[in-house]
Amino acid sequence: MNKRINTLRERYFDTTPEVCPERARYFTQSMKETEGEHIALRRAKAFANVLDHMTIFVADDELIVGNLASKPRSAPVYPEYSIDWIVNEFAGNPYPLDARPGDNFICTDETKAEILGLLDYWRGKTVFENLRKNLPTECKQAWDMAVIDDTWVSSAALGNHLVDFEWVLKVGLTGVIEHAKNHLAKLDLTQPDAIKKHWFLQSVIIANEAAIRFSQRFSKECKRLAEMQKDPVRKAELEKLAEVTLNVPANPARSFWEGVQSVWFTLLLIHIESNGHANSIGRFDQFLYGLYEADIKNNALTRDGALELIEAFIIKCNELNKLRSWPDTSMFLGYHMAINLAIGGQTEDGKDAVNDLSYLVLEACGDVKLFTPSISVKWFEGTDDKFMEKALEVVQVHKGGMPAFYNDKAFIRTLLEMGVDKKDAWNWAPVGCIEASIPGKWDFAAKGSWLSVAKVLEITLNNGKDPATGITLLPGDGDLTTFKSADEIFKAFKKQLHYFMELQVITEHINDEMHKVIDINAFTSSLVHDCIERGLSLIEGGSVYSADGGPTCGTITAGDSLAAIEYAVFEKKIITGEQLLHALRTNFEDQTTTPTGEEIRQLLLNKTPKFGNDDDKADKWSMKVADFIGSSYRNDFKNSRYGKGPVPCCYSYSQSPVTGNVAFGAAVGATPNGRKAGKPVNNGMSPCNGAEKTGATAAINSVGKMPSIWFQKGAILNMRLGNGILTSAEGRARVNGLIKVLFEKYGEQVQFNVVDNEVLIDAKAHPENYRDLLVRVSGYSCLFTPLDPRCQDDLIERMELDV
Repeated sequence: MNKRINTLRERYFDTTPEVCPERARYFTQSMKETEGEHIALRRAKAFANVLDHMTIFVADDELIVGNLASKPRSAPVYPEYSIDWIVNEFAGNPYPLDARPGDNFICTDETKAEILGLLDYWRGKTVFENLRKNLPTECKQAWDMAVIDDTWVSSAALGNHLVDFEWVLKVGLTGVIEHAKNHLAKLDLTQPDAIKKHWFLQSVIIANEAAIRFSQRFSKECKRLAEMQKDPVRKAELEKLAEVTLNVPANPARSFWEGVQSVWFTLLLIHIESNGHANSIGRFDQFLYGLYEADIKNNALTRDGALELIEAFIIKCNELNKLRSWPDTSMFLGYHMAINLAIGGQTEDGKDAVNDLSYLVLEACGDVKLFTPSISVKWFEGTDDKFMEKALEVVQVHKGGMPAFYNDKAFIRTLLEMGVDKKDAWNWAPVGCIEASIPGKWDFAAKGSWLSVAKVLEITLNNGKDPATGITLLPGDGDLTTFKSADEIFKAFKKQLHYFMELQVITEHINDEMHKVIDINAFTSSLVHDCIERGLSLIEGGSVYSADGGPTCGTITAGDSLAAIEYAVFEKKIITGEQLLHALRTNFEDQTTTPTGEEIRQLLLNKTPKFGNDDDKADKWSMKVADFIGSSYRNDFKNSRYGKGPVPCCYSYSQSPVTGNVAFGAAVGATPNGRKAGKPVNNGMSPCNGAEKTGATAAINSVGKMPSIWFQKGAILNMRLGNGILTSAEGRARVNGLIKVLFEKYGEQVQFNVVDNEVLIDAKAHPENYRDLLVRVSGYSCLFTPLDPRCQDDLIERMELDV
């Protein structure tokens, strides 16, 4: 990390996130002026108004330019999605923005006043408000019971995009505009739906022309600053930046610098258009390698110069920020945007795709030590061990779980089984935390309501009744005092699961309809095939591929609970169903019983089988739960784009709970695996905290038994390694071998935390000393100290494993 990059990095840490009113101001202004026009046109014009009028700046030392808001790290406000939470949180309910338990923001009185003054226009017009208004009572109740939750894609945009960056690099936005104009000219407006296509294609042109003007504003600003600059070196840089931003993203990129700048502008514009997160980059080392190679051969670029550009790009990505409501924030803690960047993998003819740019990305990751984008290594059988050795070195240096490792073998198998064409499947890339997408051809890599699997089990064990609210939506088939076997419980559990999955799907279908009338995004849609060809936005069915599915949490908690019931109640008959049910309802705190509540809890914690120890008695239950959920999503449900063009349009299983395992765990009572009420449930595919007692290999073997064929939305495996394991070549070789064992068993993903507990505990107590301490939370890395203390504790409680 050279002096410039160190300066930019320190400046980032010295900047406190703020709330910016500009996007809300200019977007609302335009929407008021276009009442009565089609929503695609209205949003494209509002997008253009924002880009034409928002503050732009070029900071000292920057080599990659472009800002989301009026200050670095500041977050715009997007009132078209939801406003009630803004009013509440500006008033300090449940917390003032600058005093939240995590992810604080400064918001000046002037900013509050301006934004509050804009909100009256949006009453009755937001996605969230209209979704809740149109939901059936059962869906609302399931949401209020914290069994399902669709806040993340109704109070915000849909996100989880992976657009065709390679296409932008090759043809520029002028090429996109020309493509839209050609299809616009072919329309026969006498044909059904042609006028809607006409409006959409017009919107594509408006949005892309505005994007070009936006980049040209930066070109003018760079030129202006160059004329004032006294330092000849910086003057030359600014003159070059003026040239770069004049050309891209409007036109094809001519150099590596232009390529990186074009990728950044495209990513930035997607975030300005709407506030969905997890908008990812894809195979960065593949689509930029040609420009890098040509510049190196022509002596137009040095390797160190390329590294500097990549590191500058990483710092810009970390400036992106999102203001979420506190309930939503609690599921996505850490200021993270879930931007994923993939390296490695294979070429179309099955050869190792690793190149010098792949190594440069690893070096940049280890140098800059920031949390965005999430660097992801794609592994396949031909991946060179030398590259894996370097990647594991960076894991140790970075400390925050980057890079993570993803399995081509597992994801390609799943994609092919879903109906993705072979010519596309090899080129898949992770989006957001872990979801598999085909670059430039998928609509939303993840979208849909959350499902709390552990909460559904709690309801099942109480005869269909939620103990917290007293609500019964689907009458049960008994409770722990009446069930005669674990299989009987599982049968009742499946019935409840399927019912709540139906409510999930209904909720998401209605949510989609709200987005169709409020949230058509022409710019992002124009960069995914075949939206222009079909004249349809992404939410209307414009993409080649589509599959919905929101995050789930608590699958392993539920599996371990079923294993505990089978062992302690039915096989060993150590306790009765009545005793266990009473212990659960009293949170193991009734010490007047025999055995006492705490004695029952210790029995459940220490004697019953647990997933993560290669124990079939435990693993079979998590496998059964996962197989039922995955097969039901894939086979029983279709998303709203079904029949409109994309394939396969099913639902798919996500074991990517972000920090939802903490947030949803707070609403789940005590569970039969010994977990106390309100504590986190397991994270992703990872064993429950403290459960894996027999080492890393056993944990890998348990995960390898899971039916990953259903997990197109991904299955996260968190592992904590002793801090010294990756410091030696021998240790790295052992961990590389562990990864290979997991991946040969079709495990999808693994990531490693290497920070000692002593450090985490001290950082929680003295955050001022650890402002750049990174950790891997779920499918993403983030700074440790801004996290909610509950999330910090969840990380501390994860077991360190020897390899």
